[in-house]
Amino acid sequence: MVFAVLMLVLGAEPTFCEERPSKGTPASVGRPAKGRVEGAVRLTETTAVRVLPKRHRARCLSWATPRLIAALERAGREVQKAVPDSPALGVGNLGRARGGSLAPYSHSHQAGRDGDLAFYALDAQGPVALEDLERFDGALKSEDGKLKFDVARNWALVAALVSDEAIELKWIFVSSALKDALLAQGRKSRSSPKVLAAAERLLHQPSDAPPHDDHFHVRIRCTQAEREGCGD
Repeated sequence: MVFAVLMLVLGAEPTFCEERPSKGTPASVGRPAKGRVEGAVRLTETTAVRVLPKRHRARCLSWATPRLIAALERAGREVQKAVPDSPALGVGNLGRARGGSLAPYSHSHQAGRDGDLAFYALDAQGPVALEDLERFDGALKSEDGKLKFDVARNWALVAALVSDEAIELKWIFVSSALKDALLAQGRKSRSSPKVLAAAERLLHQPSDAPPHDDHFHVRIRCTQAEREGCGD
C-alpha cells in the first residue's frame, strides 16, 4: 500500500505484478465493490485477447476468476470467427490477484467478476487494435474524429457474451447511444430474438457512474456454488 501511494505521489502508475493469487478453490467472495477472489488466474494474451498496452499492462490488474478469463478468450475468438480480420479483444482493468480495491481506477472490480473491454474500432484503413480506451459519441465517432465505433464487431462481441452458457451476465455497462447502435446492428444482422432480448436487458448505461462511452464494463453473476459468500 505504501508503495502504491508513493507511486501516485510521484505521478507514476503503481504496479501489482508482485502479487500472487491465493491457492484456494476458485471463487468470487463478497460484492463487486467490496470483495476478494480465491484462486484467481491472470489473463494470458493470445491471438484472440490482449491487455491494452497503454496504462493497463503496467498496472498488472489482469486477474479475475477463471470463469471470466475463459469467457473473454472465448468471446475474442467468436468475434474473429464472426467478422474476419478482427484484432484481438482489448482488455483494460480486471482486478488484483486476490481481489480488493482498485483505487484510484475503479470502485468495483474487487471480486473477480468485472472486466473493462475496449471497443473495436475502425480507422480509414480498416480495423485497428486500440492501445487504450477510446471515447465515442452518439455519431459513433472518436473525440479526434479519426476513429469510428466498429458496430459490426462490437455487436459480435455482445452477442458472444450474452450467448455464452458458461457464464451468466449481470450487466454490460455502455452508454445509451452506443447501446442503441448495437441493438440496431443486431436487428440488421438478423440476430435471434433470444440474443436481441438478452442484449436489450443487459446493455445498460449506469446512473451512478460515467456513461461508459469509452469501454464495455462486463459483470458476471455468482455461481450457484458461490452464493453463500458471493453477492450479485
